[in-house]
Amino acid sequence: MYKLDHIVHFVDSPEVAMTELRSNGLHVVPGGKHEQWGTYNALCYFNAAYIELIGIYDQEKFKVAAAIPYTLHETYTRNGCGKGLTRVAISTTTIEEDAERFRLAGYDIVGPDRFSRTRPDGSIVSWQLLHIGNKNDQIDLPFFIQWDQSEEERVEDMKDREIINEHAAGPLRIAEISYIVSNFEMARSLLQLCHLESTLKVNEETKAEIMTIYTPSGNLSFYRPYDEGAVWEILMEDGPGLYTVVLSGALEEHTLHFENANYMFSRTDEL
Repeated sequence: MYKLDHIVHFVDSPEVAMTELRSNGLHVVPGGKHEQWGTYNALCYFNAAYIELIGIYDQEKFKVAAAIPYTLHETYTRNGCGKGLTRVAISTTTIEEDAERFRLAGYDIVGPDRFSRTRPDGSIVSWQLLHIGNKNDQIDLPFFIQWDQSEEERVEDMKDREIINEHAAGPLRIAEISYIVSNFEMARSLLQLCHLESTLKVNEETKAEIMTIYTPSGNLSFYRPYDEGAVWEILMEDGPGLYTVVLSGALEEHTLHFENANYMFSRTDEL
């Protein structure tokens, strides 16, 4: 089964970002270092799915990592090293089969490759990553991750460590990650090759078609303008890409904008 695993938000300082999100009622903890990439992070969990606030501590190591095509690091560099929501990761338990399926469909494949991270307490977290791409793609596909522990083991372990804990802002969950796009090509590739379910709706107020892909831990919604309106204006100003993380279950509704990302706190999943 495919699930939303995490959203990557590049920030100047994970420590500062952690303080900002905590002041908005989110439970955020230090993550650790990725020694091979020169990055480190803070983490905000909603059961197994999470937001990763990632920063760079070693530019030389990061440059080496960014030379590998279709990776998170290459995306960040190609986008001008701008802070904000950068990529989405999808969890899988069939990463070898996924690689072959996308390869047969004509995509370039990097991986699966094995990685690990050391937590502040010295324990090791390990996983495999699969990066998929096409040089003609307008926006990058999500990358795929397969953890060495089962989801049940990971969640139980992180609850014991209080990495997963209650949020002061309410019983939050990730309801949606929204993209602004000019076409649905990437979304259709995911639907076709991962056999996911979706809906297509029209929002007359924003003059946009919305294709939503469903996963048990959070949905991916793609907003494509069909006429001039709010979505068209965003696309013209910022270009295509990730735009907003919607958190449902909030005690109070508001939108937080920081480090070039939008976090919408909503009482319900209905937007």
